[in-house]
Amino acid sequence: MTDRDFVGLVPAAGRGTRLAPLRYPKELLPIVYEPADGGARLRPVAEYALESLARAGVGHAILVVAPWKLEVVSYLGDGRHLGVDVAYLFQEEARGLAHALDLAHGWTRSRDVVFVMPDTIFTPSDALSRLRAVYEETDADLALAVFPTQDAHRLGPVVLRGDRVHRVFDKPADPPVMNTWGAAIWGDAFAELLHEGLRQDTSGEPVLGNYFDLAVRGGLRVVAVEFPDGSFQDVGTPLGVRRSFEGPSLLAVRP
Repeated sequence: MTDRDFVGLVPAAGRGTRLAPLRYPKELLPIVYEPADGGARLRPVAEYALESLARAGVGHAILVVAPWKLEVVSYLGDGRHLGVDVAYLFQEEARGLAHALDLAHGWTRSRDVVFVMPDTIFTPSDALSRLRAVYEETDADLALAVFPTQDAHRLGPVVLRGDRVHRVFDKPADPPVMNTWGAAIWGDAFAELLHEGLRQDTSGEPVLGNYFDLAVRGGLRVVAVEFPDGSFQDVGTPLGVRRSFEGPSLLAVRP
């Protein structure tokens, strides 16, 4: 690891409408488990995101939360028990993922942002570490972790040319590839592209994947690390929750 200043960014301010009528923060769903005393100890899925950051050598993280999700703050606390010092930003109005990330713009300037979602589970467990290594080696502006999936039409498939990203799609009806991005690292060039773009974006909830694609078309150095033997599960949907409890989809936090 180098002396570059990496900070985790975890957006947890959404209303969780895909799981309605659930009136409970999806980030605290007890999906992830770890072996314990011959059995298994259930843990909230958000802990997986924070421990993934810690394994990648990221010691500080910003969680973007909403005022109506104080249970997340109460449960995760300062994050030190998970290996990451956590600070919180409040998003007063739910405006989508892209705006939640941009809320941290003033606090992450001149730092490298490691973005991971608090309602997803991915393998291998060292995916963020490997993504960070490639990001640094290639001096990229944006690096995407890409995982295989059968649900590319629901997610964000990525077309590659070697290790360079050629296109990023969002929920295409006819996916060109059966994969999806699941985590990302970026520097100031992409952060500024997102920040300035959102200032002019009049859509209701701008799509983050569209800004990834815009970065490619705008000439930024966008690379990817594929994990062909890995897995990705979005547990923020009823289907994802069901799959997470179906045997091999239930993943251990620690290898």
